[in-house]
Amino acid sequence: MNALARLGLGALVLAGVFCLAYRIGGARGLVFVCPLLALLGKPLLDVLGGYPRFVTRIVMRKFEGRYYEFRGRSMDIEIDDQARCWISTADVRKLTPLPADAVLSRLYPGECRESGDPMRQRITTDALMQFFAKATDADISRFSHWLAVHVTRPARNKLERRLLGR
Repeated sequence: MNALARLGLGALVLAGVFCLAYRIGGARGLVFVCPLLALLGKPLLDVLGGYPRFVTRIVMRKFEGRYYEFRGRSMDIEIDDQARCWISTADVRKLTPLPADAVLSRLYPGECRESGDPMRQRITTDALMQFFAKATDADISRFSHWLAVHVTRPARNKLERRLLGR
């Protein structure tokens, strides 16, 4: 959170505390609250500054490790223990034409399955890149490159680090 937003949020909280103290105790309430706020001002601002990040982490916890984004479109990708990346075919169809799931299952046996939470038809990124290798469209090439660099490579690097014991 930037400094200006923290300052504004802190001022808003302090104004609320001052208003509450004045309503409850009048001028005496303000006299007792001012030293307390002077002592707790910095820690209070730190807690309030970290609150949006905390809430975001709680809300996005169910997508942890599965949320990827390509050009503003979210991609649901599961990574298994062998560092195979399984991408939802419905998400791929938002970007590019893709054959029906039954056709993909026949073309790439063992590379398509239904899994995840929620259950979706998925294909491995290796099979998808193999399918896109024949394409001449620049957007498909960019998507294939993104899959290789930002999804598949980090997953394999993470597996290698785990196997080496680092």
